[in-house]
Amino acid sequence: MTAKSRLPSVLLMVFLCQLSSLVSAEWIQVTGRATVVDGQYELARQQARDDALQQAAMRLGASIEGRQEMSNGALTKDDVTVTTHAKAKSIVIVDESVDGNVLSMVVNADMVKIETQLCPADKANGYKKEVAVLGFSVQKPQQANLGALHDVDRKLSSFLKEQLVELDNLVVHESSQYQLYDELINAPTAETSQRTLTKVVKYAQQMDVQFIVSGIVRDLSVADADAYGTSVWKSTRRFWGLSDRDRHFAVEVFIHDGFSGSVVFQKRYEVTGTWDADPNDQVGFASPAFAKTAYGRSVVELLSDVAQEVNGSVRCQPFMARITRAEGKTIHFSSGASTGIRPGDQLAVYRTYRFYDSDLLAGTELTNAKAALTVSQVHPSFATGTISVDAGRLNIQPDDLLIAW
Repeated sequence: MTAKSRLPSVLLMVFLCQLSSLVSAEWIQVTGRATVVDGQYELARQQARDDALQQAAMRLGASIEGRQEMSNGALTKDDVTVTTHAKAKSIVIVDESVDGNVLSMVVNADMVKIETQLCPADKANGYKKEVAVLGFSVQKPQQANLGALHDVDRKLSSFLKEQLVELDNLVVHESSQYQLYDELINAPTAETSQRTLTKVVKYAQQMDVQFIVSGIVRDLSVADADAYGTSVWKSTRRFWGLSDRDRHFAVEVFIHDGFSGSVVFQKRYEVTGTWDADPNDQVGFASPAFAKTAYGRSVVELLSDVAQEVNGSVRCQPFMARITRAEGKTIHFSSGASTGIRPGDQLAVYRTYRFYDSDLLAGTELTNAKAALTVSQVHPSFATGTISVDAGRLNIQPDDLLIAW
């Protein structure tokens, strides 16, 4: 029996890439097909197998991205890209047949779903989005007593801002004096007294940013409060490592779109570490003394991961800039050289409409004005550009948007 004749019964390992963050595996049966051209059966067999693997990957999930380009108000390019989020760990070819000039191959594939970047580097539009990091609310302030971590609400914001600045993909502002949530249990869905979901839009306009990063420290508790008692017996137990000194840290992070107020990212992060500082030490959050504790090192490492995910999430969002003034064919807008805007860049013009749903909650609707702005002058924090028709004809107003997808 030749190697070729044994092929349908052999388990073929397919190493398509290094899978460093596997989420789930699943056996899937699919049928791939290919046309046999000029008797090239081996080529058709390879194409049929590739077709089967693509179908299997699509079953575990795919993302669809659109990219449009405009020139003088006309759509000149409209591309759609489909990206799968699964790879084949191994395959078994179950059956193979040829009907006419079509080769069919039935394949069992052990598919592994993988975590991927929200968008590949070559799909990002290259502009730096402006982000404001607000203060973090603390759900149970009394848990901050041990170590005097009462400054976590503002120090966490400062630390996160510094981490984001180091990644150098965003323009980051810190506004830790502001907090979004009055009612913490249901945040970020709790309503304000004006029956809007949050105060995001007001803060975003005030700070002239595209995204608002906020959050709630959900847990700073210790596993065993008695472990930090002041008696000789409890101090002795701590000295000999006989008490449970684990301390929890849990934070929920939100990213809101500053134009609509919608949540575009939400995730809870948790870690546990040993609080090995003296119970009477006034350590403070994110201080040098905090970083010397095992607990502090665990928290710092976790927050570095938070910064990476926040950065990746925001980087892959469309770039938006507010129109501040429209005069004839000239439009002024609130982003400049600091965000990567350059003369000659083109941005799509969108009208914004505020609306209220049946529950009287405010929302924002975008309508494509079908016009393209070409940047003419750039300053550090603002720029101007021109469109081919008078802005009055399109009814372009302040707070309408320029967008790069």
